[in-house]
Amino acid sequence: MDTTVISIDEVKSLCLAALQRKGALPHEADIVFDDYLDAELRGRASHGFSSFSVALAAFPHEGSYAVSKHSGSVIAIEGNGDCGHVVAREAIDLALEQLGESKTCTIGIRNITRFNCPGSIARYAAVRGAIAIVFEYGGANFMIPHGGTREALSTNPLGIAIPGTDPLFVLDFATSQRAFGYVSLAKLAQQKIPATWGVDGTGKPTTDPNQLAAVSPFGGYKGYALALAFEILSGALVQVPIGQQGQLSTRGALLVLFDPTIFGHSIQSFTEQVSGFLQELDEVPASDVTVPVSYPGQRGEERFRQALKSGEISLHLSLIEQLRDFAKGS
Repeated sequence: MDTTVISIDEVKSLCLAALQRKGALPHEADIVFDDYLDAELRGRASHGFSSFSVALAAFPHEGSYAVSKHSGSVIAIEGNGDCGHVVAREAIDLALEQLGESKTCTIGIRNITRFNCPGSIARYAAVRGAIAIVFEYGGANFMIPHGGTREALSTNPLGIAIPGTDPLFVLDFATSQRAFGYVSLAKLAQQKIPATWGVDGTGKPTTDPNQLAAVSPFGGYKGYALALAFEILSGALVQVPIGQQGQLSTRGALLVLFDPTIFGHSIQSFTEQVSGFLQELDEVPASDVTVPVSYPGQRGEERFRQALKSGEISLHLSLIEQLRDFAKGS
């Protein structure tokens, strides 16, 4: 793969210029860039700068979000086409104000643009002390149902983060075999893909990333069933059109936050119990000595810290040129 090293500062400068040129406000541009950098550095290249054009397509956004309901521990937000990265975070800020009293808060968000990785949103809450479960509706059909030959639902990712863990426990995955972004990366590298990733326009498995029309669910029927459930929870439940009526510009999300003391723990006792459990996993002998046993978020955090320390990342040359073109508006 034809890659080169580039400074994180240069990438940031290019991305912020591109976002603001498209109409993003400075604080919006900062948040969006941080999310894409986070994905890139933590090893989620499918949601890194190879998909940055998706971020640009969300601007200028159609309007500003509004809280349509705030009753007890339930918050409903009408996104009005606003930036999902920002709306989700500000919704969490609102929920955290009451979490100490109610111990839990459920947030339904409709009609927002993509917020890239639900794990990043869950991490935002966990850093502030809340357990977070984040469902995101993908907004359009990208995935075939188990046993099917054409797309009928979205890849509907899930994020879960647990506070008090170090590195922070952050689970983040789509319900497909591989995220569509990896198909784009395979195209850049001019590499074949496994036939299990998805199907072509005729519904047959393909190894050609240029022919892939829809991805397959992970785990056969189980991944498909989870995708269905997540689409209902983060789409239909919050009154966003789903299935064939779904649109990329009108996505939905369901966020559930818990105070770790909700069932009687103190913060300290909860942290000690969870940390002790995760330490037990670290002590399990690995079947491959080069790949130690880890929990979600552990290895990604190590990569993230190393990359920030070096101040550099490796990107495909064509991606760097694309970012430069975006910054110039060409």
